[in-house]
Amino acid sequence: MVFMRVAVLIPTYNEAGAIGDLFDEMAGVFAGAPRHEWHVVVIDANSPDGTVGVVRTKALQYPNVHLIVEKEKRGIAAAYITGMRYALETIKADAFVEFDGDGQHDPRDIVRLVDALDSGYDYAIGSRYVAGGAIPKEWATYRKILSRFGSLYARILLELPVYDATSGLKATRAMVAKYLPLSEGELLSKQYAYKLQFLYALSRAKVRIVEIPIVFRIREHDVSKSSLKDIIDSLRVTLLLRLQTLQEWRFLRVACVGATGFVLQTIVFELLGMHLRLVSPSTAVVMGGELAILSNFFLNTKFSFGDRAVIGGFWMRLLRFHAVSAGSILIQWLLVRGVEAFAGANHGALWAAYLLGLMLGLVTNYTGYYFWVWNQ
Repeated sequence: MVFMRVAVLIPTYNEAGAIGDLFDEMAGVFAGAPRHEWHVVVIDANSPDGTVGVVRTKALQYPNVHLIVEKEKRGIAAAYITGMRYALETIKADAFVEFDGDGQHDPRDIVRLVDALDSGYDYAIGSRYVAGGAIPKEWATYRKILSRFGSLYARILLELPVYDATSGLKATRAMVAKYLPLSEGELLSKQYAYKLQFLYALSRAKVRIVEIPIVFRIREHDVSKSSLKDIIDSLRVTLLLRLQTLQEWRFLRVACVGATGFVLQTIVFELLGMHLRLVSPSTAVVMGGELAILSNFFLNTKFSFGDRAVIGGFWMRLLRFHAVSAGSILIQWLLVRGVEAFAGANHGALWAAYLLGLMLGLVTNYTGYYFWVWNQ
């Protein structure tokens, strides 16, 4: 019995040296999973190295190989959209898989992702950053850092329910494709940042998403395809997606609550520490901070994180909130205490240190609240 008709989409450009072996490897993998009907759709950007000829030759050997030759290189996002539309409209696929033909993805992982769809999920992501996943040890340190930072940046800013937001290996159930921007006019990027837009769209649609651990393979003569332009593009797309739904951004709610705490803390700081001089300015920071912490906890519980499942009961949550907030208070105290030590009672310098501590504290607080206090 065939459970699903699955189309594996592979954009290519100058892959003549590897694409033939990839087809052979896939054929062996698919033979071991006969319950599905497998198709491979190659979207070639008019490669000058003979990739099209290799694919056509392999299509004679494997009837399930489909070839789309585009007139020019239009970007990987456009190529994938062409493949998705072909899979949905021509093959009538029940699911499609985004797969890089450069050797980094393991064809055996395709079956694992589709198995996840079999079990009830709508979107299965091959994740390098969950238990069991990995990136090549041979990667340069800067490349590892950029990959991690890119996923974390998108995850926090867009509140994505995944650890690997920039993975290029994904399986999508056809029935949820209606939520995707499958026309080029809707795309915010024609390059790799399209992945963030797709993931964000499906996350907002509340489809069932799961991450499956994968191990990235090292390519021969491995060189990163991501340029500085691609990195900037991903940052840009993430920010644009967030601005489109700014009113839903949890960070703004936390910032607004923090503003009320700022008022309370500032009153104590200015009144007790700067004017009446009942205590030192650094001590006033701590006193006002404690009042702000209690106020912020109750307001954030009500307005910022009321929709999230939480770990532990009320007192455990309050303790964790205190621990996170105390870190930001410590940052403020260190800055103000440093100014006291080197500049004395310089009013402007003290205020500058106080405000800088507030800004740094907002970032550290939000991260702690999101991942620890009100973690899902």
